[in-house]
Amino acid sequence: MSDWRMAMLAAATILGALPVAAAPAGERVSFESSAPDPATGKPVTVQGLLFRPAAAAAPDPRRRPAVVALHGCGGMYSAVKSRRDALSARHQAMAELLVAEGYVVLFPDSFRSRGVEEICTLENRRRRITGTHRRQDAQAALAWLQRRDDVLADRIAVLGWSHGGSAVLAALDGRAPSVAAWRDRSPQPAYFRAGVAFYPGCGALAKARRGYTLAAPLTLFVAGSDDWTAPEPCIDIAARLAAAGEPAAITVYPGAHHGFDGPSSQPRLRLDVPNGVNPGRGVTVATDPAARDDAYEKLKTFLRTRLAPAITPTDEASPGRAAELKSPQEGPP
Repeated sequence: MSDWRMAMLAAATILGALPVAAAPAGERVSFESSAPDPATGKPVTVQGLLFRPAAAAAPDPRRRPAVVALHGCGGMYSAVKSRRDALSARHQAMAELLVAEGYVVLFPDSFRSRGVEEICTLENRRRRITGTHRRQDAQAALAWLQRRDDVLADRIAVLGWSHGGSAVLAALDGRAPSVAAWRDRSPQPAYFRAGVAFYPGCGALAKARRGYTLAAPLTLFVAGSDDWTAPEPCIDIAARLAAAGEPAAITVYPGAHHGFDGPSSQPRLRLDVPNGVNPGRGVTVATDPAARDDAYEKLKTFLRTRLAPAITPTDEASPGRAAELKSPQEGPP
């Protein structure tokens, strides 16, 4: 058996030995971000939701790996008025999946923390919250988790969807000054150990003159028929990174559309989105259960390999499964 397969088997065994349960309700937390409010220029206190495995909620001496989860342009909450303070179905399902895998999960809210509900319906040039803001929020979330006594400071990944997926790419940009500054500190603090991006916008990075290098291993899940965030720039970036020997992987789902891991009740055509491959003609958002299930299995394997080896299990339990995505119409990714 190869070393890689042995490492994956060991990681799966370790995570499978952790006591887990369905995700509890998120705990509301807050932390300071170095990214100011673009409207006022003042420092921002980022609100967030923290999810922990049941054993971690009680007195538990073990530190666990963690995941910072970054919402898309629609924000992290449900678009259903009666559930506006609850995570969207997509985000809730991911919280449950990750907690069942044994991770502490933090969802930072980059939008409401700055008085914004969503930016999907804004033209790109009118968006005040940028990739730089999202990167700095992600780094602030990382630092906050590293100060906790229930988190393994060197085993934290970052994951995101769409606009949040682009934020993952920004957070792992080894040539960004804030990333370089983090890694140049002495003694050097641990940075994100891995990144996962679902259907991000890769166009800007693909055209960046300074190039793009990775601060941590990255895996991308993109939709082959995505007319909101085109897959081609992501495919190009992944190919260039792989050719340079960087730890990047990409899975393309032919025929799948943007938001393929979302609830089946979401609309297929969104005419209120001014951006996309064909500006002014709307964008397609559609669930693809086969693509979603495959991506989530690959996601679990990737995170187990990158985050799990440092855990020492003491009990036996089996990881749970993500909840089915069944809900009223939810907001966009």
